[in-house]
Amino acid sequence: MLNIRNLHKQFGSHEVLRGIDLTVNQGDVVVILGPSGSGKTTLLRSINFLEPADSGTIELDGETFEIAKATKQDIQGIRKHTGFVFQNYNLFANKTAEQNITEGLIYGLGLSKNVAKTIAQDVLEKVGLREFAHHYPSQLSGGQQQRVGIARAIAAEPKVLLFDEPTSALDPELVGDILAIMKSLAKAGKTMVVVTHEMGFAKEVASEVVFMDGGVIVEQGRPEEIFEFPKEERTQQFLARILGDFVRA
Repeated sequence: MLNIRNLHKQFGSHEVLRGIDLTVNQGDVVVILGPSGSGKTTLLRSINFLEPADSGTIELDGETFEIAKATKQDIQGIRKHTGFVFQNYNLFANKTAEQNITEGLIYGLGLSKNVAKTIAQDVLEKVGLREFAHHYPSQLSGGQQQRVGIARAIAAEPKVLLFDEPTSALDPELVGDILAIMKSLAKAGKTMVVVTHEMGFAKEVASEVVFMDGGVIVEQGRPEEIFEFPKEERTQQFLARILGDFVRA
């Protein structure tokens, strides 16, 4: 489904991604963990060229793209098959919840306004916001805005959903609603790559957990392997600090 090979990204003299290899199979929920500055968000944004990497290859749904040679058409093709859920919602302030969803369907995929509106109503129903279709972002809570963001991401039925710390900007009492929607998407078989610090979600839902630090993948494996028997000392240190307990070596 998604294969990333030898991905490199540099900001000035600082190499943020140092040769990342990652495979995501259809139906996988891959959760990426790591400290701030580890490169996990840059990796996520590199997948659909929101932050183009410097070198490496991306294979998506059987088609391989060499990053340094990717054309505008290649990038558009990749973005059609990926849905991105942002940390801070990234909604158009001057457009309603429904319009935030239909914009991409009409101008990105070329769908008619009527078809786009029907899809928007359907996905808003899935995230419990159909009655808020004509509300503007300023009239919605943070949790509701993020639900609109998820609805927008799933509207085009992408091959892969990318979540960049989708609960980090929310008040604690709103986090559960977003995680519940993400769990339902995983249960429906959606392929997902999730950057998060929500350890409970990772333990319960992830098919694979990836721990990054310093621009490399330090360790990866099934949730029970990473959380109960991490092999690398750096992984053990991170989990002990985050979980507030010692992790078995």
